[in-house]
Amino acid sequence: MTEAEAFASLKVLVAVAQADGEIHAEERKSLEAALETITLPEGTTVETLLAQKIDPATELAVLTSKEARDTIWKSAFAMANADGTCSPEEQKVLDLIAEKTAVTAEQRNFFATLVAEGKNTVLPSNIQAVTDPEARAKGVRKDILKYSAITAILGAFPLPVVGELAVLGIQLKMIRDIGQYWGHTVDKNAAKSMLYGLGLGTGARMAVNSLAKLVPGWGSAVGATTSFAATFALGKVMEKFFAEDAKGDVAALKGLFKSAEKEGKAAYAEQKDDIAKKAEDNKAALDQLSADLKEGKISQEDFDARLGELK
Repeated sequence: MTEAEAFASLKVLVAVAQADGEIHAEERKSLEAALETITLPEGTTVETLLAQKIDPATELAVLTSKEARDTIWKSAFAMANADGTCSPEEQKVLDLIAEKTAVTAEQRNFFATLVAEGKNTVLPSNIQAVTDPEARAKGVRKDILKYSAITAILGAFPLPVVGELAVLGIQLKMIRDIGQYWGHTVDKNAAKSMLYGLGLGTGARMAVNSLAKLVPGWGSAVGATTSFAATFALGKVMEKFFAEDAKGDVAALKGLFKSAEKEGKAAYAEQKDDIAKKAEDNKAALDQLSADLKEGKISQEDFDARLGELK
């Protein structure tokens, strides 16, 4: 995918958000957070991009490569559906994208099933509560680094949307794991609320990340480093939240999340060689898992669970 195709694809995503006449506050926040992670063309800012009235058909005409055409409908679908119900206006844009990029009804139904599974998958967590503060801190730190490394591998691996859904599943599991160190049982909806409260796991973020990771020069912004840092920061926020008896609003910890992201980037820099080796060692397994998922041999839940078993 070229940068021109990627920018046109971003405009299509904005058109999805604009479909019902305006970009609502929550959509704007999600898009702004996602777009700030990538480098936009010179002269374009997040504000000017969101303020443009975009004709999706014009932008779709720019997408000539198979990779770009295969990715845009998936990204737009995630944008419209991952955070709630797709509106009739958004569905019209999705239908236009499917028509212009020759997405079949079978492909649409299959991908819709994957997204639904990804949204509803929370992997099992079987960690016993730990009363010794030192042992608990050690266990939490080990889990944070383990899950951060897995999401770093996914961040660098070209699995549009499916990879982002897998990251979501890994992050939700980490929230539950950390809670259990303090004896808290975190249900699926509570874990999702915590994730969304920090601006992670949104449809906009998944859609933009899926596009950006395929473009040379953009991928570094949403690839291994960013995925590691975001998961690391999420873990640190959850550690503080549960250490304080799970009281208060997770969204109020956004300041800690930002500072912990910087710490996460430093931690990634120390481990990047080991993570790169792990990615190379697991490439064949990831390729096979991706193929099995695409062919319907395994579910998104199976895919996520096997990622958690990576060595």
